[in-house]
Amino acid sequence: MKTLGYGRIVNVVTSMEFERLICASGPLGGHLVRPSDNKEPKKLAFINCVGSRDIKNNPYCSSCCCMYTTKEAMIAYEHNNELETSIFYIDLRAVGKGFQKYLQRGMDEYSITYINGKVARIIQDDEQNPIIIYEDITTSTVKEIKFDIVVLATSMVPKKDANKLSEILDVALDEYNFFNGEPHHPQKSSKEGIFLCGACRQPMDIPSSVVDASGAAAKAAEVIMRGD
Repeated sequence: MKTLGYGRIVNVVTSMEFERLICASGPLGGHLVRPSDNKEPKKLAFINCVGSRDIKNNPYCSSCCCMYTTKEAMIAYEHNNELETSIFYIDLRAVGKGFQKYLQRGMDEYSITYINGKVARIIQDDEQNPIIIYEDITTSTVKEIKFDIVVLATSMVPKKDANKLSEILDVALDEYNFFNGEPHHPQKSSKEGIFLCGACRQPMDIPSSVVDASGAAAKAAEVIMRGD
């Protein structure tokens, strides 16, 4: 994230930090302003896949970034309907029911522009405005755009103590340190009687995690009913 200015450019924040900035119970009471000067932003950017789908970091997709960046952009627009938002993406992965319509609604009603581009780095000008330098994938040209705030949609990763918990439970991890389910029974772990669900076994959004948890609960109930 250093090449993208995080920790160096004050108006570059993570998606988790931005969520707090726009939250009514957050430090700003839901009133979105720039961290550097407390001015209302006019141009906002999100960068998807930061640390994901990258051989230098995590090669897997975090699965939920495309949707939650759109959600955060919509919430920001509701606070300031003059806000223009750009979302930089490699591929848009709106795989759930109604998800594609949600993205389209963002474009039609919330002034969101999706840019198919690979961001190389972020610099800033003398007024602390972040400048995104990126490759436009559709034209294979290098471009740059200035924004007021840039939000990094960072990779979803396993907990740091996953290895320790794996040893305690005697449950296998995969190559990325997520808990490893069986190929045809993903909620079933390598240890009899222990079931997996949600983001402990792979990046997953809340609706998918709820469905996954229902499946794990059903499998656990089968064991209890059999009296194993």
